[in-house]
Amino acid sequence: MNNTTPNPEFDEMPKTDGKAIASLVCGIASITVLFILAGIPAIILGHISRSEIRKSAGRLRGEGMALAGLIMGYLSFAIIPLLIIIAAIVVPSLLRSRQAAHETSAVFTLRKIHAAEEMYIVDTGGSFGKMNDLIGRNLVESNLFPSAHDGYNFDVTVDSSGKEFTATAEPESTATGRYGYFVSSDGEIRYSMDESLAPAGRAGQPAPAP
Repeated sequence: MNNTTPNPEFDEMPKTDGKAIASLVCGIASITVLFILAGIPAIILGHISRSEIRKSAGRLRGEGMALAGLIMGYLSFAIIPLLIIIAAIVVPSLLRSRQAAHETSAVFTLRKIHAAEEMYIVDTGGSFGKMNDLIGRNLVESNLFPSAHDGYNFDVTVDSSGKEFTATAEPESTATGRYGYFVSSDGEIRYSMDESLAPAGRAGQPAPAP
């Protein structure tokens, strides 16, 4: 007589280990967005899953997924030094580009202020005006003073006779610009008289056109 009673030890289908799936998911996340934050659990779960699968005598499967999660988890640690190197190259370049854009804008704004002073002195019959005077006559934008504009602070001083002015542009911080500039009635854009805001040996000297 044949024994037809099913043997659950042999008839039960192997199940995919949940830790193997979790390791794979964490591994994918570790090389895309979360890096070592997901890489660590990917490695831990991968090792545990592979160990349990080997001991399960065929009841568990998913060793390939666990292995893939492990590999990607370890790769996430290798990515960090690469990202640091890339950042060391890219960040200074981006900062320099930002500074250059602000410096160009500052020089352009000083030229506008000089043109505004030329119109103001005609309107007033021989006296230059301060920033509030120029803004009051709509000769320059109101957002130029007193708050910073494009990373620079602008101001205008007028001598006691009203016959000479100095418009200055100074960076709000070293992140927004390297140099300071000024312009007087002659229209020449010059580097700041402050040596810390000018190229070495160029304080007060004409600044090249951007």
